[in-house]
Amino acid sequence: MASDSMQTMLMALGQSPAEIGRAAVQWVCTRRGRTMVVTITMFIVLFGLMGLQNPGAISAYCPWRPYLPSVPSIIHSPLRTPSNTTLQLESGEMDHVPFKLKKTTPNFHLIMPSSRDSDGFCKTTLSAMLLNFPPPTVVGLNAAFESDEQWERDTLNSTLHYLSNKKLVKDQDLVLIVAGQQSWFQLPSDIIVTQYKRLLEDANLRLLNKYGVNADGFQNFNQTIVFGAEKRCESDDRACNYVPQSVLSDKIYGDKAGRRISEVAAKFLNARLVMGPADDLRVLFTAAMDKFNDGKSQSQSLQSVFATLFGEQQLSRDVTEMKQRTGSKLKTFLMGGKNKSTAEQRLEHANMTLSNLTHYEFSIGLDYTHTLFQPLIYCAEDELLPLVHGNKTNPSQYPHTGPSTKSFSFPPALNETRPPFWRPDLINHNPSPNEKPAYIDALAVTPALDTLPDRKTSWSEIPLVQNTYTGATPAILFFKTGGDHAPPANISWDTLWYSAHRRALLRNYLRAPQSPTGYHDALVGGDRGWDVRGGRGGIWTEAEQIWLPWGEADGVCGSLEQIEDVLGDGMGD
Repeated sequence: MASDSMQTMLMALGQSPAEIGRAAVQWVCTRRGRTMVVTITMFIVLFGLMGLQNPGAISAYCPWRPYLPSVPSIIHSPLRTPSNTTLQLESGEMDHVPFKLKKTTPNFHLIMPSSRDSDGFCKTTLSAMLLNFPPPTVVGLNAAFESDEQWERDTLNSTLHYLSNKKLVKDQDLVLIVAGQQSWFQLPSDIIVTQYKRLLEDANLRLLNKYGVNADGFQNFNQTIVFGAEKRCESDDRACNYVPQSVLSDKIYGDKAGRRISEVAAKFLNARLVMGPADDLRVLFTAAMDKFNDGKSQSQSLQSVFATLFGEQQLSRDVTEMKQRTGSKLKTFLMGGKNKSTAEQRLEHANMTLSNLTHYEFSIGLDYTHTLFQPLIYCAEDELLPLVHGNKTNPSQYPHTGPSTKSFSFPPALNETRPPFWRPDLINHNPSPNEKPAYIDALAVTPALDTLPDRKTSWSEIPLVQNTYTGATPAILFFKTGGDHAPPANISWDTLWYSAHRRALLRNYLRAPQSPTGYHDALVGGDRGWDVRGGRGGIWTEAEQIWLPWGEADGVCGSLEQIEDVLGDGMGD
C-alpha cells in the first residue's frame, strides 16, 4: 500500500543516507509518489510558462509606454499644432507671408447623416457651431429613398465615399460621425479631441495587460476607433451575445442592480456615434459595406452591421487569448476548478473553434464611461445632472444605491482651453499680420442681442451635464427615443449651459472670419483651423460638395419657425 511505503520512508529518517535514499525511491515508485512528483513538475513548468507569457507583469502603471512601440499614431497627431512658418509669422520673425501657404496639420472632419434639415438637425448643427466644431459634412441631405434599408445602405456608402476622397481626407485626419438629428454638443471641439486621445491611452493599456505583445514586442491589439456605448442591445441582435464586458464594475449601480436596463453598465455598440482616424475608419466602413451587401448581419441596418463586426472582432481576440493561455486548462484542473473563461464561453456559444474563425481586427472599442458620448435614455435616477464645479461638489448630495464617484470634477482639459464666453480682445491684442477687419452691418454689436457674461468666466462656473455614476462630463449628448419603457434622463435642450445665450454666441461665432483673428488664421495657411475647406456658419453636402449657409432661406434651417424653435428667445430671425 502507498501508506505503508510512506511510513517506511518516514521510519528511515533515523537511518543512514543510503537507507534513506532507498526508502525515497521505494516511495516514488508507489502510485501516490508518482502522482506527487508529476504534480510538482507540472506546477514548475506552468509557472515558468506564465512568467514567459507576461514579461511585463511586474511593471507598474507608469512604464507602459515602452511596451507600446505600435501605439496608435493618432494619439500623438499634431492636430491644430501650428507649423514653424505660422509661429514665425505670429511672433514677427517673418514679415512676409509666403505665396500660397497651405495647411500642414491634420484636419478634423465632422460627418452628420441626415435626410432633412429638421428641428433636431438645426439644434445639432447650432450646438456644433457654438462649440467651434468644423463645419459638418452632411450625408444624404434631401435624398430620396424608398425604404429604411435603402437609407441605411446609402448612408453607409456615402460615408465611405467621403472617407475615400483623398483630396479632402488624409489618412491621419481625425473623423467624428454623429447622428445628424439626435446629437447635442456640450464641450468644445478641442476638448473632445483631448478626451478621445486620453481614452485611447487608457484603452490601449488595458489591451496590453490582457493580450500582451507579440514576438516582435508589438502590442497584439490596439484601439483607435471609439463607438458610443448603450445599455440595451438594439433589436436584440444576436451579435450582442459576443461583446466584451464593460470596463466598469458590475456593481456601479448598486448590489441589487441589474433588474432594470437603466441599472446596468453600458456595453453595447451605438453605430450612430463614432470617432477615429480616417485610415482606420476607411477600412472599417469598407468591411461594413461588404457585409451589408452580402447580407451577413441579422438585419440590413448600420446598427446590425457594426454590431456584427464588433462581435466578430471580440471572437477573434478570444481566439488569441485562448492560444496564449498555455497550461490554463491544466491549472484549472490542478486547482480543482471547472469554470471556463469568458473567452472560451463566447467561442462555444458562437460554435467557433481556434481553427475555423476568420480573424477580424478593426481596432474598435467603446466609450464605456460616456466620456465622449452620453445617451439620454435608460438612465438611472439622478444619473445625469447639470452640475457647477466652482466649489467641489459633494457626491453625498446625490446618494446612489451603489459605489459613487469620489468627486465630480470636470475634465482637466477644460483648464487648458478658452473660457466658454471668450471673445477676442482686439483693443489689447491685435494678431499679426492683418489689416482692418471687415465690417458686417447685419452683425454690428448690439447690446440687446450680444450681451454675454464676462469673457473670463471659467468653465467651473457654468453647469455642465455630468454622469454621476461614472464621473464623466460627456462632450456630446445623444437623445434617441427608446419607446415607452426607456426611462429618459431629465435633460432637455434648455438644460445645456449655453441655452440662455444661444443667439449672442452664434453672432459672435459668425463674426470670427471677418475679425483680425479670422483674417490672420486664413493668411497663415489655416494651421489653427480644423478644416482645409474653410467655411463658417453652414454645412457642406457630401454628394455635391456644396456649401449651404445656416439660417438662410437658400441654405439650411432658414425658416422663421426653425430659428425661433432653435434659439428660443422670441426675437425672431
